[in-house]
Amino acid sequence: MSDALIDGAKLEEMRQRLINIEIKVDRLDGTTDSSVANSGYGGHPDQVFGPATYAQHGDDLVVLNIFHNIGISRPSYMDIGAHHPINISNTALLYKLGCRGINIEPNPNLFENFKAHRQEDRNLNIGIAKEGGMLDFYMIDDFSGRNTFDKKTAEDFVRENPMFAIRSIQSIPVKNLNDVVSELGGEFPDFLTLDVEGLDYAILESFDFSKSRPKVVCVEFISGDGSSAHAGIKSLMLDRGYFLYFKTVGNAFYVHNDFKALLD
Repeated sequence: MSDALIDGAKLEEMRQRLINIEIKVDRLDGTTDSSVANSGYGGHPDQVFGPATYAQHGDDLVVLNIFHNIGISRPSYMDIGAHHPINISNTALLYKLGCRGINIEPNPNLFENFKAHRQEDRNLNIGIAKEGGMLDFYMIDDFSGRNTFDKKTAEDFVRENPMFAIRSIQSIPVKNLNDVVSELGGEFPDFLTLDVEGLDYAILESFDFSKSRPKVVCVEFISGDGSSAHAGIKSLMLDRGYFLYFKTVGNAFYVHNDFKALLD
């Protein structure tokens, strides 16, 4: 067998292993969602929000600390691009502590998880875009968090990670965020977390913050090719009346200026 065929086979094996790892993670039922929970460590009374974080970079603890300091013990939330109700979720810990909100996840393969594990939330199997209708959804695989409505983001990701590919394209219903909020009664939840693989800026730009707005916004700023969209998002959020409070590895946290004095 030639070296080229061997290398090709190894590359395909690596790709399949990476996909299978992500699938296994996404299928966790919550009983093994935290290594801390399985270590025998039960936490300490001084850990106000408990001993576990479910978010990718500890983002859920940042959120809870912000709301604690502005005097809201159980913030409501809207999780756009929610992906999974537990794994690397910015809202799983909030739900565990008694908060409730809205989860928006366009991937039908992932949506069943929310129906099973977030029964007290409102769960919407749609995408969010500048205009309502139907959009192509570019799927790296059935369960990937890299699936996106943004073709360029998907292409950038597979170019930088050649063990992956765009495996299919599905037509998915989408709504404008203003319309979603209107349908939910017109009042935006306290917290917005946004992770939509390349369309974060466009969604924020299209939203009318003058009618109703979240108190805190967490938005992903890393693109499919690893580049940062932070500068543009920061400028937009400053114009909308928010200040940058904190950054983790891939997310930026903005708090409305109404609460600035409470966080200084």
